[in-house]
Amino acid sequence: MNWEHLKTYIWVRWRLSANQVKRSGKLGALIAAILAGLRILGGVLAFIIGLIVGIFALNHAEPRIIMAVWDGVAAGFILFWMIGLISELQRTELLSLDNFMHLPVSPSGAFLINYIGSSIGLSLILFLPAMMGLSMGLTVSRGPAMLSLFPLVVSFFLMITAVTNQFRGWLAGMMTNPRRRRTVIAVVSLAFILALQLPNILTNFNPGFREQHQASQQTSKEIDLLDKNLADGQITETEYDKKVASKRAALESERKRGLEKGFATIRMINLVFPPGWLPHGTESAAQGRFLPVGACVLGMALIGIISLRRSYRTSIRLYTGDFNKGRTKRRKKPRTISKESSIAKTASGLSTTFLEKTLPGMSEHASAVALAGLRSLSRATEAKMMLLAPVIMLIVFGGMLATNRGTVTGLFRPLSAIGLSAMILILSMAAFVGNLFAFDRHGFRVFVLSGVPRREILYGKNLSYLPFAIALMALVVIVSQWLYPMRWDHLAAVLVQIFPIYLLFCLMGNMLSILFPLTLKQGSGMPAPHQGVAPLFQMIFMAIVPVPIAFTLIPLGIESMFSIMGWMVGFPIFLTLGLLQAVIVWRLYRRALNSQGNLLQRHEKKILEVVSQKGE
Repeated sequence: MNWEHLKTYIWVRWRLSANQVKRSGKLGALIAAILAGLRILGGVLAFIIGLIVGIFALNHAEPRIIMAVWDGVAAGFILFWMIGLISELQRTELLSLDNFMHLPVSPSGAFLINYIGSSIGLSLILFLPAMMGLSMGLTVSRGPAMLSLFPLVVSFFLMITAVTNQFRGWLAGMMTNPRRRRTVIAVVSLAFILALQLPNILTNFNPGFREQHQASQQTSKEIDLLDKNLADGQITETEYDKKVASKRAALESERKRGLEKGFATIRMINLVFPPGWLPHGTESAAQGRFLPVGACVLGMALIGIISLRRSYRTSIRLYTGDFNKGRTKRRKKPRTISKESSIAKTASGLSTTFLEKTLPGMSEHASAVALAGLRSLSRATEAKMMLLAPVIMLIVFGGMLATNRGTVTGLFRPLSAIGLSAMILILSMAAFVGNLFAFDRHGFRVFVLSGVPRREILYGKNLSYLPFAIALMALVVIVSQWLYPMRWDHLAAVLVQIFPIYLLFCLMGNMLSILFPLTLKQGSGMPAPHQGVAPLFQMIFMAIVPVPIAFTLIPLGIESMFSIMGWMVGFPIFLTLGLLQAVIVWRLYRRALNSQGNLLQRHEKKILEVVSQKGE
């Protein structure tokens, strides 16, 4: 890109900005000017803060402390950078290459202009001056050896922005299909949430961290006991000071060992992951080792250059229509099968499609509704996102529960497992079971016009969500068994309890779906606005549905009462009564479907009007 290209770019940008200001009016231009001024002011303040920290706070700091500070700054920049990337999830190009085709600018120059323009954002405006100020402050306070921080910072930003630009180009090609676009958005968002919680999960599942946490709690309890003994006069002040000093010294020594392990872990992560090469280089520069600094600069620069090259090639392929060239496989010519042969094969059992199968022990109508609902859920992107969210939540809270491992004993272990599984069921499936027909939209018309018994429709709908509910609740029970091991009969009883809990949940959800259906936004599982008090009943449903579910704890309560009284010790009362309860709830569910089916038939036209509306 030469000077003429740059002048052309500035002229085009000026014309586009002038047109945009003209369209937005004076108020819009004033707001844009104020926001631009605030960004510049934020960058200046960030530079000053970094300069002050480098000169005064890190003047005599150890190299590992400097590494930790740069780790925090780099992690903060990547966090804000990824938030901006997820909010866009599209190729951010200030000027499309199509706008340069009639100008004397080469495609490489246009790509470089777009790369620079798309990289300039709020996170870059704040963190780049801050890192430059911190580097200058360290150079002033620690000597010319810290001048190597400047190429480290430049290569770090080159690597991050280039890799991001390559990722945007890949997404631009992936998200041409709207269905694939929603899937990419759901997966990237959930992966980002999981990545944010990864340090917390690794810390909580670290055995050394748990041991240190328990040792610290034990030492605190012993010191409190010594304080009480000193107040009661059981020990003298000399003995008290000696014992407390010994325990605090042991606790401080354990804390230092844990701190050393933490720094060693951070140093290893910095060596393995390229974003950590910047903090690793700063530590090496503070130690006077310039060979690792040069290796970090070269490595990050090479990654950035390679990513830019691949991103440029992707851009050219996108705008020339060759992005999918060579990737599409030759489709085989479909075989034409006569209607008579198809019927014959189906009748003989040689070939049946997924929707033509019949589930064992169920009627043909209920099987068709269940299989159709299962296929619809497996294809709906918003359903995948809503079902993956509780899995992420389980991983996050599982790490937090691991720190209190071993504190739950006795009959509280099956109680906690049942409570957690019921909570996951309510949080993850309330939007589905409490609004059964919303995802059908205009497809609900098939149920209205068909002669299928309405109880069979409800039965099939409930059954279509059963695999997802059972999988989520069983996963919770497995995690609970790993954290708080239960007796074999308690574990079997908890697994049995999943079925009556789900059946009672479905009975409540069927009533809510019939009486207060909701319209969903297109491409989202969220309710559309302006629907009166119907969304309020969804929240009321989540608040009151634990009440009938609580009745499933009666077998556990009976075993607890017998255990206190010393009756039938060793007999699996919970498991036996749980099996009996499952049979009773199943019969109750089957009988209740008849009345709920009649209620559905009376309200089906109203439900069709609601669910078939286009949610905006």
